[in-house]
Amino acid sequence: MIVSSIWPDILIDVPLWKWFIALAVALGLTLLRYAIGTDGPQKAWMRWGLGLLRLSVLSLLCFLLLEPILKTITVETEPATVILVHDGTSSQWVGKDSTVNRLALADWVNKAPLPFIEKGFEVENYIFGTQLVGLNMNEWEDSIQSTQLLFDNPRTDIGSALEGLRDKFSHRNIAGVIFTTDGLSNRGRDPEFGSQLLEVPHFFVGTGDTTALRDIQVSDILCNEVAYLGNTFPLEAKIQARGFEGASVITSVHINGALKEERVWTVKTQLDSENIHFELDASTTGTFKIDVACRLQGEQNEALIANNSKATFIDVLESKRKVLIVANAPHPDVAAIRNAVSANKHQTAEVIFSSELLNFENARIDILPQHDILILHNIPNRISPVPSTISEAIVSDIPIFFIGGAISDLSQLPIERTGVEIEDSDLLETVEGVPNPGFSLFSTPESMASQLMTWAPVNTIFGEVKASGSLEVLLYQTLGALKTEWPLWAFNKDAAGRRSGIILGDGIWRWRMENFLRDENFDVFDELINGSIQYLVSRDDIRRFRVEAPSKLDEDERVRFSAQVYDASLKPTTEVDIPLTIRNKNDQEYDYYFSVSEKRYRLDCGRLAPGEYTWSSSCLLDGEIHEENGSFVITTLKAEMSSLPANHGLLKRLSVKSGGVYLGALSSLNVNNSKWSEIVLGQTQKRSILHEFTERLDLIRFELILWIVIVALSIEWVVRRRQGGY
Repeated sequence: MIVSSIWPDILIDVPLWKWFIALAVALGLTLLRYAIGTDGPQKAWMRWGLGLLRLSVLSLLCFLLLEPILKTITVETEPATVILVHDGTSSQWVGKDSTVNRLALADWVNKAPLPFIEKGFEVENYIFGTQLVGLNMNEWEDSIQSTQLLFDNPRTDIGSALEGLRDKFSHRNIAGVIFTTDGLSNRGRDPEFGSQLLEVPHFFVGTGDTTALRDIQVSDILCNEVAYLGNTFPLEAKIQARGFEGASVITSVHINGALKEERVWTVKTQLDSENIHFELDASTTGTFKIDVACRLQGEQNEALIANNSKATFIDVLESKRKVLIVANAPHPDVAAIRNAVSANKHQTAEVIFSSELLNFENARIDILPQHDILILHNIPNRISPVPSTISEAIVSDIPIFFIGGAISDLSQLPIERTGVEIEDSDLLETVEGVPNPGFSLFSTPESMASQLMTWAPVNTIFGEVKASGSLEVLLYQTLGALKTEWPLWAFNKDAAGRRSGIILGDGIWRWRMENFLRDENFDVFDELINGSIQYLVSRDDIRRFRVEAPSKLDEDERVRFSAQVYDASLKPTTEVDIPLTIRNKNDQEYDYYFSVSEKRYRLDCGRLAPGEYTWSSSCLLDGEIHEENGSFVITTLKAEMSSLPANHGLLKRLSVKSGGVYLGALSSLNVNNSKWSEIVLGQTQKRSILHEFTERLDLIRFELILWIVIVALSIEWVVRRRQGGY
């Protein structure tokens, strides 16, 4: 960027008569001292000199009173820039002659900018995997640092790189873009149809091998993230084979290194795939690594074996949370709640009707199915009696979620359990919900407020609802345009610590349907139901030291922790130091310290190698050591270890779309030959853009003027005093 300045102008916008007044004031004060006064210097030349000095200073001060503005124009020259973008992933060089291909890529990155630098272009170099990253030149060698050219990024997102260029350079003087890649994108949007390109010619150079390799691979594993003790869990492995028609492929499954099962599959065509199903036992709790590997039976010439295995992890837990829904009668709300509960993979939902419980009581069976939380729909009500097992549950410590509408009679419930007192009435009303901005028991969906504005009203009993001091309201009732302080959806915790939830209305099944109509999913409604259940079954966490940690990450993700510390009154504090130690399977330890950000402890450990890790952290509070520990796994990504041929056809289409040219495969280009650069230079324009910036500043703001005035007045005063004046 070349910067030049044009001589500044002084702007004064005042009428002519103000100029005369300013001049008259300066001249008059000068004459008053040196033409009329008698205490000045006796020598004429000195009186004239001091008079002129005073006149200059007073003229300058009067001039500043006219509010002059200094106008400066700065011109910046922006030269044309050529951007070179390079694919930094390993799919370009894996396979046969991998070392030669890798060195050729590095040589291209270092030498491709030179023809454009010689022609006076600015050149910027970037490399990408899932993010666009700038490349730095070695000043003493005029080349890219070799540590930046490892070409080992685990995933490719061409669409993100193209859009990143557009976002970064859309208002810059860009002559053209030279993009080097194999055209294989395994993350993000489709680069051809889902990405917007910078509006300049794009020139593409193809890398990788366009021929199909003979290969077998584990392309995908489908497996639950969680299984439960004593159950079996399914695993499906997708095996692909190319160029091995008639060969037999052995697929094996290992759990924590122990072989569990093997299957043999015969390849039927030149390009074939098979989904192989396994049923595995969850015999002990914990986190387990599952390795799926495939191999050819007998001696075969396979081009790539790094993709012959794939790993995943599964957590085996004790049991799922059991949610028991007891309803007065079949109702769409019951189905909506059951489906929302079942959407959480850690929960199971069971529905039973009060009439069945009454039949059990008649048969002298008074035991409810096993459960962790009870949801009562329209119980109690004015029509049928409450089963004794439900009455016993209401006075017990079990968390209960009461949902009652038009036929319910929640006034039968003790106020210390529900937290509300409802006026008895035979009238019905439809009400809508509006969020309570002060609700903080758990996080609610961001779009909840906008969703509620379109959701249908629910049916409830008309009458005043009085809330106890222990009630925490999630949603208030609105009667048409009238907003009330009556709770619609709320939570209560009594003096004994029992937790209860309450929804004063039925018809919430419409909310779930309208959630789907708007978003094509049930996420907002399901999150509200499951968030409520999670709060009700949880216990107060009185730990003074808490750490939030990841459980499963991919190898290109950063490992981040956050922590909170509370003082003796359970108020957050950031006054203590918190160390954290990460240990891998080889007992190597990595030590870190949390830093404070936004009144919370945070730690970014960067990216770690794939594997299983444990962590431990502690802090000292009031002379007592508080500890937290856990574990996490980092999975290996093998997205780049693919036998797919390079997609140079995509590069040709993108070059046509942008007005550029497909320069050819890198293996056919000679970076030292000027032919390819001449093609680029022939379709780009080398022109500079002038950017003109105008700056206006009050002249009175310059400190130099102040010092000139002070020095001049000081000189006048000193000289006049030495000559006997005042």
